[in-house]
Amino acid sequence: MASDAARVALAAWLVAMCVCLAASIARATTVYHTEEEALRVAFPAATRFDAQPRPLDAELRDRVSERVGYPIRERLVVIHEASAGGDVIGRAIVLDEIGKTMPFRFLVAFRPDGAVDEVLLLTYREPRGAEIEREAFRAQYRGKTLADPIRRGDDIRNISGATISVDSLSRGVRRALALLEALLPPAVAVKPPPTGNIPAPQ
Repeated sequence: MASDAARVALAAWLVAMCVCLAASIARATTVYHTEEEALRVAFPAATRFDAQPRPLDAELRDRVSERVGYPIRERLVVIHEASAGGDVIGRAIVLDEIGKTMPFRFLVAFRPDGAVDEVLLLTYREPRGAEIEREAFRAQYRGKTLADPIRRGDDIRNISGATISVDSLSRGVRRALALLEALLPPAVAVKPPPTGNIPAPQ
């Protein structure tokens, strides 16, 4: 009887701990953009967005892993294609990366030639390191390609107190570039986006 009571008490304690942990994570989560908002920020001239799921077979995963220097986990990646007036003006990939202990989500937007155009943080869950969301920091990634190191201390400035987050985001941007390269044929020249800020349809 006593053992039954002990099991019930233990189960109640575990449930309470799970609830507290979930509440703590929820409180610590900062949402900067939804995915839809981030796409509109990255491509203000776009009049259409098309989500294109792309599976990665073993050969593609090996190719990407070789490019980034570690095994990747992705089996499916969604490429968001932005267009205006019938022309593709850019693409974007949303990924997750691990900070110190918790994952954060970000969007990497690409120019038609495949170079990075914008990096936007969607959610962040760590108590420290959120400084990587600052515009002055994110601007460092613009124009980057796989020909660049994209590495703290080389072409990416560090943020004191956010070193792990800086490394994680830089690693994620490089992974996004490698995924785009593997999943799309060589970029072709397209017309520049139209002038003016034309919002995408609601």
